Amino acid sequence: MINVIMSTEFPNLVDEVKKHGFNVIPSDNNEILYDFEKRHADMQCLKIEDTLFVLNECKELKNKLSAFEKQIIVTERKIGQIYPNNVLLNAVYVNNKLFCNNKGIDTSVTKFCNENNIEIINVSQGYTKCATALIDNCFITADVGIFNSMTSNGVEGLLIKNGSIHLKGVDYGFIGGCCFCYDNAVYFTGDIMKHPEGEKITDFLHKHNKNIVCLSNEKLYDIGGFVIV
Repeated sequence: MINVIMSTEFPNLVDEVKKHGFNVIPSDNNEILYDFEKRHADMQCLKIEDTLFVLNECKELKNKLSAFEKQIIVTERKIGQIYPNNVLLNAVYVNNKLFCNNKGIDTSVTKFCNENNIEIINVSQGYTKCATALIDNCFITADVGIFNSMTSNGVEGLLIKNGSIHLKGVDYGFIGGCCFCYDNAVYFTGDIMKHPEGEKITDFLHKHNKNIVCLSNEKLYDIGGFVIV
């Protein structure tokens, strides 16, 4: 069974994820962060190969992950509510490169990358993982800076328009927070065709031989992403 870290704020969504054969590991309720992101998995955990980075403050999540045969590294800095102190682990790892905001990313991650010859590429958007749906070795984003940086480094991407993804408490959420890819499928929190660029996204995913699974009939909503353990 494949393990996935995700927010359990929406029980119906958790049940749907489980129906597709995944074991759900609940993210922590991190009271330091703003309400709209305090349960977001992509704020609490970063996976690089077989190594898991976890916020030092997420004690329960760290204890749950200790049951798996993974190297676990906790953050050296304390997380803060104000950006960029809240995006210590918000990064995208692909093709032996880590895309992140240098001011936000934790020193534990940069040390690990330097020791393992992983190139760190700075982007302006500190919510790098939130803003990026990584589909194996390609991606979808609405952030022009991320799109330009990743494509210039050889990663194929699709640029979409901002908005149309619900996140309570803010104007809109991010594409990376409402989907995840595993094996030959991409799972969305809502109905992809209710997104204004649903057809464009569908065509891109089909081009890369991915099936699409809609976990609800609602519009897409950002739950803080999913981390496959």
